[in-house]
Amino acid sequence: MDFSTDESEDIPMSMGGDFYALSDEQLQNMLDGTLDYVEFLYDEIEDKPRECYADGEHVWLELTRLLDEEDACGVEHTDAIPEASGYAFSDDVASIAQNLAMLDEDELKSRYDDADMDAPFDEMLGIVKGLVAFYERAASNGDAVLFRVT
Repeated sequence: MDFSTDESEDIPMSMGGDFYALSDEQLQNMLDGTLDYVEFLYDEIEDKPRECYADGEHVWLELTRLLDEEDACGVEHTDAIPEASGYAFSDDVASIAQNLAMLDEDELKSRYDDADMDAPFDEMLGIVKGLVAFYERAASNGDAVLFRVT
């Protein structure tokens, strides 16, 4: 599913979206089914993501619209990790982090105004800043990133 298209309107709005920093191997294993995503993402096994960023869980759709150009919600999309997921392997995470860090408040405000969002701009700005810091940490650790809508 491409979160930037009208297809995202088919996903019930009661859902949330979280970002996970994990290794390329962990991501690949979830995609091919050799690592159970439920056990992994919900800390039911020893192997777990390095970090979860959930501050924007309630505005996941708004984030997909604000940060589509930067691929913040995934370079690729899959339904192998339900309900819907976007992901980027570590090779892409560094460039996504760099692109996110270059966004300024004026550009975000312009995108926000064009998207006609319900969440207040100041709230979205704070969430985006948190997501930028999350991506910078993931990039510095050589991690992949998974964005999962639940």
